[in-house]
Amino acid sequence: MTETAQRARQQEHREEQRERPQQRGRREEPSDGSVGVVLAGAGARGAYEAGVMSVLLPELDNRGYRPSVFVGTSAGAINAALFASLAHLDAAEAAERALSMWRSVRRGMVFRPILPTLPFAAMRYLLRLGNLPIPMTGGLLDTRPLGTALARMLNWRDLHKNLRTGAVKAVAVTATASHTGRTQIFIESPNVRTPENDLIRAVDYLDAHLMPDHIMASAAIPVLFPPVRIKTEETDGWYIDGGVRLNAPIEPAIDLGVERVVVIATDPGKRLDKPIGDHAGMPPTVQDTFAQLLNGALVDYMLEDLNTLRDINQLVRAGATNVMSRATGRKYRVIDCLFAGPAPGDVDELGQLANTVLSTAMAGVRGLQHPELRLLSALIGPTTSRGELMSYLLFEPEFIDQAIELGRRDALRILEPLKEKDGDIWALCD
Repeated sequence: MTETAQRARQQEHREEQRERPQQRGRREEPSDGSVGVVLAGAGARGAYEAGVMSVLLPELDNRGYRPSVFVGTSAGAINAALFASLAHLDAAEAAERALSMWRSVRRGMVFRPILPTLPFAAMRYLLRLGNLPIPMTGGLLDTRPLGTALARMLNWRDLHKNLRTGAVKAVAVTATASHTGRTQIFIESPNVRTPENDLIRAVDYLDAHLMPDHIMASAAIPVLFPPVRIKTEETDGWYIDGGVRLNAPIEPAIDLGVERVVVIATDPGKRLDKPIGDHAGMPPTVQDTFAQLLNGALVDYMLEDLNTLRDINQLVRAGATNVMSRATGRKYRVIDCLFAGPAPGDVDELGQLANTVLSTAMAGVRGLQHPELRLLSALIGPTTSRGELMSYLLFEPEFIDQAIELGRRDALRILEPLKEKDGDIWALCD
């Protein structure tokens, strides 16, 4: 985004702020049926989330539960802004337009060719090892194309209009403040008061006029993508991927006043108990260890929050009257929840899909046309985690299309129990 366009949008935001009173610390009471959608970080796996939404959105709309709050991290932030910008449309049309956007994504729209980038990154690293004053800022990949793509592909005018008209109550994206390590929630919500900061979980809320830079910051994968500077009247700092600390921002959606929440992720919402077996053999590779760390950062907090939400709902439904939030001091209320993602199990189908695409579609003569993918794959090596790690960066038509179909299939599976009778969609969470 150019500086002129950024200043124009900031001026538009300041004018909107002057038209309404300061609202921090208090929020309006949620209305009946208020639904929020939480979209976890996923990289190229965001296509899967769009596939899930393409099935759930019309179903929710048919039942009178059209979402009005969208909260996301990384690729989930892209989807949050995307579906909020389409909220004025019929649900089925909105779903199709979202899928069309994802199907148009190409690797060159996310980062520049890696071959010219890596030598300079390696040179900076070597000079730094030699104690030369060369800062190791930036990332291995040049993501400037992503900012251009976000400005062009998302209809920001419709997003802001939908917020002003009330078609959407709030849109929020998460990032991690590099100078404090705290989660920063950037919220655009003309009709909903901004929540208080959560000191216990190190979550800060900031009223914002959302722009591509906020999405870029939320999606700035450490090491791979460069940090992003957000400079407005409200803040001036560098930010990295929100998934570092809060990949599935469930609590922020609840703090924004929703009564029901749909959580969409590319990992299962529950773990299956597995017997402890014999794991002797070759030690894990560095890449496999990194994959475990990544999985812990992206999934474990989500599972903890989902389990906490279920436990609190059970207590409140059982008649507990003194269950209160440590962070806010408010009494808990029942938050109906629907989780949409892969079924619990050992198989990471998106990782397997990435392996298939790399091994077939990118092999042979055609593979010569994709040296960046071959290089990235070679850097990861033939480890058991290759597909899982590459699936976050595989912005290729073959992967995007099939990831969408996997998302649609899982959403239909989740809704299957409702096919025979008009059951309660929210009963599917527990």
